[in-house]
Amino acid sequence: MKLEPECIGCFFNQVLKAFKLLKPNISNDIILDAQERIMKFLLKNDIKKITSPLVGKYLYNLIGNILNDNDPYANLKKTSNQIALKYYDRIKNFIEKSADPLLEALVVSALGNTIDFASQHKIDILNDIEKMNPKDLIINDYIKFKQSLDSTDRLVILLDNAGEIVFDKILVEILQKFYPKLEIICAVRSAPIINDATMQDAEYIKLNLFVKIIKSSPAPGIDFSDISEELRKYLYSEDGMILSKGQGNFETLYGLDLPNKNIFYLLKAKCNLMERIFNVKIGSLILKKKTLGF
Repeated sequence: MKLEPECIGCFFNQVLKAFKLLKPNISNDIILDAQERIMKFLLKNDIKKITSPLVGKYLYNLIGNILNDNDPYANLKKTSNQIALKYYDRIKNFIEKSADPLLEALVVSALGNTIDFASQHKIDILNDIEKMNPKDLIINDYIKFKQSLDSTDRLVILLDNAGEIVFDKILVEILQKFYPKLEIICAVRSAPIINDATMQDAEYIKLNLFVKIIKSSPAPGIDFSDISEELRKYLYSEDGMILSKGQGNFETLYGLDLPNKNIFYLLKAKCNLMERIFNVKIGSLILKKKTLGF
């Protein structure tokens, strides 16, 4: 997805939010210098052509360089995984006893998208879990999702954040229960970026014991100029099915005409841009099948 007007101001706010989160006592001059470098990066590139995840890649690598840490969110990611794991058994049991476990698992997976330190959405996952309801899917292509599952033998899930992947693990287990012949492959970031899940996070929650884990790209989304050949093969295949988790992956795939026509977006609307594109309120849960131009 090319940059939208809402994106520009958000980049500068992400710089401020990141430094205040990672190093609260950092000087204002350092923050301003970083924001100035973002301005120069945007001016150097054609902002009508560059994508949001690519700017995000530069932005968070810049923050890491300034802090002299190639994974400044490491402790926060570990904490997110630990917090989510505390609710793993309880949530899984709740899902398995529900009237439609697969639908419930999708809702929980979408709610897990709440854990995102880069978003403008307030993180309150405990409250979200307690209030979760399948009706919270404001855009609901669940029937189309099941129809696609019934006609495919492979599902590739593009994972998003650490912590969130614990809820994705539950979704994987539910899918395996109802579709035992379905091959499930999960893609994580190929290098640390914000709080996005990497191979280390997948192994920490033992997701690798359930499914094959592959690497995507070192960006908060998909950088097609630096994508693993394995993921490229799946994205450009006419076979199989893809479930894209989170806003970063959506921003990358949005508007692209890919050969695979069984791509679904599962996310929580966290900013004004998502509010406008999907015509929903911030905080809404979305399960939407990708269509031409979308």
